[in-house]
Amino acid sequence: MKGETENLVRGWPILLALHYAGEIALHIKLQKILFLVLSEGKVKIPYNFTKHEYGPYDQEIEIDFLNLENQGYINVMRVSKPEKTYKIFSITQKGRDYANTIVVKSVSENDRKIIEKVVMKYSKTDWKKLVSMVYERFNLERPELERKREEIREELFRIRPLWEAHYNKSDCDHMFIALALIDYSMIMLGKKKFDSLDLTHYNVLINFMEETVSYLKREVLTLSPCPDRSRCEKLPETEELFQFSQYLGEKFRILPSTLSEDVDLDDFGFDEGDKLRISRGL
Repeated sequence: MKGETENLVRGWPILLALHYAGEIALHIKLQKILFLVLSEGKVKIPYNFTKHEYGPYDQEIEIDFLNLENQGYINVMRVSKPEKTYKIFSITQKGRDYANTIVVKSVSENDRKIIEKVVMKYSKTDWKKLVSMVYERFNLERPELERKREEIREELFRIRPLWEAHYNKSDCDHMFIALALIDYSMIMLGKKKFDSLDLTHYNVLINFMEETVSYLKREVLTLSPCPDRSRCEKLPETEELFQFSQYLGEKFRILPSTLSEDVDLDDFGFDEGDKLRISRGL
């Protein structure tokens, strides 16, 4: 994000979703799409999903539906049929104007593209299929999550020396950030606060860390010493993973960001020069 989303109307992710989809039937489907924007798209949206009968859910989204409707940004059509009653959500012209002029200026182009991609990918999916898919991916019970957590820690411990072997402290930002990502992830996985996580939060973190490990394992196979001081084309993706891992660490109150005043950089395996580099953002 560009750092300006806190000034947007509450529910701006709903407006963007409807801006791209046109309309979405069933509030439960819109809930799951927004959850996938966070968990699959890795976009920082202001919702705190927890475990619910039909998978990840945040009551604040329901409140935002009402507020956006009352403010004239969205239209909610109530449909009553013998077999069921449901709602169809669509964006009004006022909402579209706001999305085009205000939201677009406050949300980064990359995040907008990701939101559009996720929305268009799932907006036409049958709601039962979507709920089932999300439920299966993010509804592991604690024993299975703890097993995966230990496996991820072992994988990170195993691949760290491979990244370190290629790390050139004076030249390669990509490898430096990859090491910071590995260390931050390992520290977070070892925190006792992890044990008391809500199951949905636990599922989100484990799912994200499995993706992170897969990325790190895939990328380390193609590494070679940096020939110069130029920024590697792989750096933006690695930085994005590092930033999102810190976002989740802070959001779920497990571990502060490396830029936070509360973090102890001595926990990381870096020397004083490295810690200064982290404190400056790179």
